Amino acid sequence: FKNGETARYGAYYNLNFIWIQSGEVEFRADTLNYNQQLAWRLKAVGKTYKAYDWFYSVRDTFETYCSYQTFKPIFSNRAINHARQGSIHRYWFDPSGTIRAYISQDKKPPVQTTLTTGANTYDLLATAYNFRKFDFNKLFAGQKVPYQMIIDKQVDDLFFRYLGKEKVKTRNGKEFRCHKVSVYLLQGDFFPEGEYMKVWFTDDQNHLPVQVETQIAVGSVKALLLDTKNMKYPLTSQIK
Repeated sequence: FKNGETARYGAYYNLNFIWIQSGEVEFRADTLNYNQQLAWRLKAVGKTYKAYDWFYSVRDTFETYCSYQTFKPIFSNRAINHARQGSIHRYWFDPSGTIRAYISQDKKPPVQTTLTTGANTYDLLATAYNFRKFDFNKLFAGQKVPYQMIIDKQVDDLFFRYLGKEKVKTRNGKEFRCHKVSVYLLQGDFFPEGEYMKVWFTDDQNHLPVQVETQIAVGSVKALLLDTKNMKYPLTSQIK
């Protein structure tokens, strides 16, 4: 990816076996000066359409700053509001291998703690972008790839499993050749524990997610690519 890349997705909720587009998510990557160093600013904003707020409203903002040279996280802020219940997660990453965490969940007293971790620990948003750096063509079907991520107040050793290649068609009629993976996650604010999240990355140099499907607390959701801007490489995986 490069400075200014933007990807917009339709968010779909499964209601009685029917997928209904109930919102949108936009991802953007920019470069800027942060704490006197060149950095990546990764931002994702998700929201349900107002017509569906009566059922389950979502207003989420994820923002992470990473070193431009190493892509190691520097600071992460996650502000989420689901069904009028909100939480804030802030993490400060120290090169020494510690993470300072501030977590405020709804009406509970805020929690502040310091975690000791390894050098390759990422937050949720930086993890999503870091997946795009893998050379999926060097993996075999069924192979597990370990990664470390901070979730709420703890750091966990997780993995994704490479499942091979598939074609994915989006709702606007576009079709892509993709690499498919399943992502193992532990129980958190959003997800149940297990390999319930499936991600399809474009089979080209961008490794852009085309489709994400997962179970959540209130059923299952899917994100499908709508459009992109300022891609670093041509989307040669697009069939039509």
